[in-house]
Amino acid sequence: MKVHLILNSHLDPVWLWRRSQGMDEVIGTARTACDLLDRYPEIVITRGEMWFYEVVEQLDPALFERIRAYVKSGRWQVVGGWYVQPDCNLTGAHIFEKHGEFGRRYFEEKFGMRVKTAYHVDSFGHAATLPDFLTQSGFENYVMMRPGEHEMHLPGNTFLWESPSGSRIRTFRISRSYCTTGRDTETNLRANLDAALADANPAIGHVMCFVGVGNHGGGPAKREIEWLNAHLHYRDDVELIYSSPDRYFEAVAASGAELPVVRTELQHHAIGCYTAVSRIKREVRRTEQLLHQAEQLRARRPGLFDAEAERKLEPAWKRLLFATFHDVLPGSSIRSAYEEIFQDLGYARSVAQQQIELAIRRENARLEPCEVQRLIFDNPSETEFEGLVEFEPWLGYLWTEPEQPRVRLTGEDGTPVLCQEVTAEAAFEIARYAARLRIPGGGRKILLIHTDGAPSAAEEGHVRVSPERLENGSLVAKFGREGVVSLSNGVREFLGAPLRAVVIDDPSDTWSHNMKGYGTTIAEPFESESNAPCVCGRSGSLSGEVWFTQRVSCGQLRWRVRMNDGEPGIELRLRLAWNGCRKLVKLLIDPGFTPASRLDGAPGGVVARECNGEEYPVTDFVSVVAPDGRRFAVVSPDVTGADVQPDGVIRLTLLRSPVYAHHDPFPLPAENDYPVTDQGEHEYRILLLPEAAGVEEIRRGSFRLSDPLWFSECTRGCGFDLH
Repeated sequence: MKVHLILNSHLDPVWLWRRSQGMDEVIGTARTACDLLDRYPEIVITRGEMWFYEVVEQLDPALFERIRAYVKSGRWQVVGGWYVQPDCNLTGAHIFEKHGEFGRRYFEEKFGMRVKTAYHVDSFGHAATLPDFLTQSGFENYVMMRPGEHEMHLPGNTFLWESPSGSRIRTFRISRSYCTTGRDTETNLRANLDAALADANPAIGHVMCFVGVGNHGGGPAKREIEWLNAHLHYRDDVELIYSSPDRYFEAVAASGAELPVVRTELQHHAIGCYTAVSRIKREVRRTEQLLHQAEQLRARRPGLFDAEAERKLEPAWKRLLFATFHDVLPGSSIRSAYEEIFQDLGYARSVAQQQIELAIRRENARLEPCEVQRLIFDNPSETEFEGLVEFEPWLGYLWTEPEQPRVRLTGEDGTPVLCQEVTAEAAFEIARYAARLRIPGGGRKILLIHTDGAPSAAEEGHVRVSPERLENGSLVAKFGREGVVSLSNGVREFLGAPLRAVVIDDPSDTWSHNMKGYGTTIAEPFESESNAPCVCGRSGSLSGEVWFTQRVSCGQLRWRVRMNDGEPGIELRLRLAWNGCRKLVKLLIDPGFTPASRLDGAPGGVVARECNGEEYPVTDFVSVVAPDGRRFAVVSPDVTGADVQPDGVIRLTLLRSPVYAHHDPFPLPAENDYPVTDQGEHEYRILLLPEAAGVEEIRRGSFRLSDPLWFSECTRGCGFDLH
């Protein structure tokens, strides 16, 4: 058996330290690696991630040239050709694609090479769709470690990993550890070697063993290299060779061994990271949406963007890519590390928003004059939008007028457009309206707003609202002291129990190590105050809302339950004010049946799962199918973790509140002042589709929830000044 020794340094740019310290470790690690290569001509160093090389290039150009020379000679192996080692559960599809695009271009330009081996050795689980993005990036091989054998059994440490769409990539799971941290050199090296040999496939005749200090940089130590040099014939039948992942996979291919095929996501490790520090997950998602919209708009309307847009969008994308690092997006870093990450994400969103706003208004400036004020709605995304859109046109200082102007909308051709006045954002006399629009991907819709006193379009919607009942022609929701107690189509009841939010005690650490799910024991249910009534909010034929409030000892949950005309679902807008510690909040949705199957959203696709009570990462939706084929879907851009119980109850994790970066087995003192995650106010958009036709309908619902349209106005030619 040949053991390929992989001398590496796993370096977390952010974790129990801030990024500035991570940059210090980059330079120290790179310099140490080059010095070792100078001293030991027999060794090979393995190192990945574009960000690492970018830091060296910017801070120490001479050191960067040393690395380039060693890469050219074959003694420095570049792996992991993405920007950082990202979280592989919740990172969005467009972000995965940008990791590949940026990394591919960088390593071709700086090193004249294509990186063959993807390398995410510390990511906390892997989405079933990840092989799609790895192969799309040009990778042939993949190295990972989590989940370990004690968390998920695999048919071998080297296998073909296949996505639901059929993409395949050769994959190696590291045995025991990617590093050899500790003062007892021989014990640590032997532990990694013996674990690798125990998992080796005799038919291949080769296996990898990883050596080097990890997490806060470092790499292989001189004492480790010297011990290995003295034990290259580790056993009579075992030879140690200094190598690289590329060379190992070449040996696998040459062996002719038939590799087993794995067709599933790789879970579970650190289920708490699906939901910890929910703000980072929401901000990453929103930033991805804005940057992608800016690029889509630029692709479709290139004449509206200048050279400055190109210069700004790339660094904005890089800041977003960094925020997907596997100790940032999962919520496992110290609180102070997030301060600069949130600043970066704010910068990236600001760049995207500014470019979109400028492009839209440049196009507006080209419009011919019109006597009537125009309301303009742009859809920069590639997906068609169909649904209710809200907007606040400027109609003057209404509080100075004896009567608010009577408003009606038409298309540019004079066709009436039904609209409804809804609750404004400000507690002031500002008019806000809702109208149902259909706009193709990349398209725009222009409406005219008239205040001439003529009657508006005839009332045609089907929404009816009262404190006890909300309906839209397709669905009927009923309310009681428990909140939403019924959801039906008039014939079939879709809820087996009222919708409930509950608190569950969660003494686990930030990662929820060594767990697959959270218990079903309810510590405290959210409840309405005695005889607290539901209240009608916005009301009209296009949209209606019912409001109510529920409380627990450490929080308050404000419900806004909405139905829109022509949409086949019920929307929940939740606002949670929270100050709990070491607890989690679940929203329980009972579809009233025992599921025959389950299908959830994953980055860029879907994944089939069991209804076994285990916590899973969620992208966009969870859905369960009844024995009669009916699909009940729960859609949300703001919920990133959930479980489904064997009886079909869907339990969305709204938030967890562990201590920041608390890692078992380190105990928390009874009296401590460590900061706690997810304090304060949180908002959620959740859509229930009790009879979803399929994944496409679910995705359309998710798209509507993301508020993808951009609203602007044009008064050119009106003949009066609105301001």
